[in-house]
Amino acid sequence: MDLLGRARGDKDGRPWVVSHHKAVFRAVVALVVGGFIVLGLVLWLTGRFELETVGYPGIWVFSFISSASIIVPVPGIATVCLGASDLVGLNPILVGVIAGSAEALGELTGYLAGVGGRDALSGRRWYPRVKGWLVRHGSKIIFLMAIIPNPTFDILGIAAGSIGFPLRRFLLVTFLAKSIKSVGIGYACFYSIAWLERLI
Repeated sequence: MDLLGRARGDKDGRPWVVSHHKAVFRAVVALVVGGFIVLGLVLWLTGRFELETVGYPGIWVFSFISSASIIVPVPGIATVCLGASDLVGLNPILVGVIAGSAEALGELTGYLAGVGGRDALSGRRWYPRVKGWLVRHGSKIIFLMAIIPNPTFDILGIAAGSIGFPLRRFLLVTFLAKSIKSVGIGYACFYSIAWLERLI
């Protein structure tokens, strides 16, 4: 190994960033996720974040925080419903796709927790069962759990990270499922609220 290889900290002389690209990617994603959580919470808690005035970016931030945070119960489904209704007037398809992308990124908090906590998870009672689902069904179980509105998807995300489920596939499947779910919710709210307005 030459001096340049030693300086780079890699045996074959490749740059450290290249040889550790997965760890770097996860660190960047974690920083972006954390930054959006902090920004969204500050705007929301200070009363400067109103869906009617921020439009599609507001849908994204609310959906992201709702998906990424278990502690603060921001209603993601209600955000999609309100955004697609006549009250705000956004396009239900765009609302669904934007919310789906935000929720998929938000679910990385669970995935990254699983990556970093593999040893701690082995003692959990639910872990062997969820791990078995992922090993046997992979993307299918992720899609099914993501398309149904439920707070337990975080557990699946943690398990996916712990077994090393491919990150890009996790993001893609989660994005597709959550976009379909959000578009459906958006259209359901659009037509039901319009029907109630006509009824009243």
